[in-house]
Amino acid sequence: MGNGEFDRFRSELTERMARLFEESGSSPLVGRIYALLICSPEPVSLQEIAERLGVTKAAVSIQVRTLESLGHCLKLARGKDRKDYYCIPEEHLQITMRMVMERMTAEMNWVEDTLRKLPDPLVLQESEKASFQVLQQRYSELAVFYRVVFRRLEGVEEEMNRLISDMRGRNTENES
Repeated sequence: MGNGEFDRFRSELTERMARLFEESGSSPLVGRIYALLICSPEPVSLQEIAERLGVTKAAVSIQVRTLESLGHCLKLARGKDRKDYYCIPEEHLQITMRMVMERMTAEMNWVEDTLRKLPDPLVLQESEKASFQVLQQRYSELAVFYRVVFRRLEGVEEEMNRLISDMRGRNTENES
């Protein structure tokens, strides 16, 4: 890395991404690899990733599989070169959105399942009723929250795809 303003920004981004991935349960190296790839205009080899991040090729190989499994990067073969190269997929926003939606759906299902499994209030002891009522109220409110969020998100992916396509079209026109 050089000493330019963008290099400093990219270095800060890399460390923020490392923390974000670590908070999500992945290795910080996964976040550093993702940051490197998201700033790379061309696919990058394992060796180059390792050199740029100052880690072993074996460590990169292991951690890049996490990004692949999440759909956050693609492995490419390039011509007669036997090396594997990695890049961010064109549809990375759609992949991220689907992952967020899947996680929220699982959370909503868990909330609704918990509500279904609540015991019959008629069989509760008097000492349990206040706790039962507050739990039922809070989980019911949480279920409403998820339903509202899902309703608001209907059509977002299509709108996002349309706006990105328009933006890319304008960028192509400006380059001409």
